[in-house]
Amino acid sequence: MIMNIVMLSRKDGYCLHSHEKNAILAYKRLEALKDTNKIVIISGSNGQFSINSRMIHEAFNMLVVNTSFHAGIGIRMQFELYKDLLQKGDIVIFCPEYGNGFNKERLYGETTLLRVLSTYMPSAYKKITFPQWLHLYKYTGIHFWEYLKHLHIEKVEGPYSSDAVNEYGDIECERAQVESIKNENFNGPATIKGEVDNAVLDYFKYIHDFAKAKDIKLVFLPPTFIEGGYKMNSKQIDSIAYTLKANGIPWQAEPARYAFSNSLYYDTYYHMTQEGANIRTEVLIEDLHRILNK
Repeated sequence: MIMNIVMLSRKDGYCLHSHEKNAILAYKRLEALKDTNKIVIISGSNGQFSINSRMIHEAFNMLVVNTSFHAGIGIRMQFELYKDLLQKGDIVIFCPEYGNGFNKERLYGETTLLRVLSTYMPSAYKKITFPQWLHLYKYTGIHFWEYLKHLHIEKVEGPYSSDAVNEYGDIECERAQVESIKNENFNGPATIKGEVDNAVLDYFKYIHDFAKAKDIKLVFLPPTFIEGGYKMNSKQIDSIAYTLKANGIPWQAEPARYAFSNSLYYDTYYHMTQEGANIRTEVLIEDLHRILNK
């Protein structure tokens, strides 16, 4: 128990040198722009690997901060870390990932959350609620062993490196599709559960209410998802969309718009090649024009 508490203040070698560094880079960018209207992207790694923020910047002539890095931090902390740096007139693109379903794991996070807060933002532990701590406690031991495993990491190479994170927060690095994705039968996760946990629904509603109260334009969009996996999980994805709509917080674009050919994905069903990120961003810009001009 004592060891686990001590570990909550230890800097993790992988987190220091990987794309997860965007957690603190994005925070500093938002701090610097606190009094400036901007477009803020909040998502998991599908937002970091599969969006070209420069294209959005050029399309809308607004500064863009991409806070995305790893969905393992949890939907709740993705928003809690940055919400106090948002202001009236900002545009927030919120794009949560399905994972294996919108459950408490997706809401509260796992070892990624402990790793990121320990390394960069230990003061943010106060943002964790009691129910969230009850969920996270089982990960404290895993967090300790991951810390030991990462002790000797002094550099991460390739697209997952902190060096690959550009001034917006995107991964800007050439990345050829890996062999496993080239397999036309690659479909991503076996199943996405179609149910949405009530706690997740409540937090989605909270984000919507927060944005409305602060006069922030919230754009609530589905994530990109590899076409093969989308087809295999279409019923569950439709069920999620139905539940969100029934609760008054519908996606603002059809999920099918963000399902692209397997050939455009890099190494997972969320991470796109640079070409794929550009194509996805073209669709995103179309949707932003439609939503913002209503």
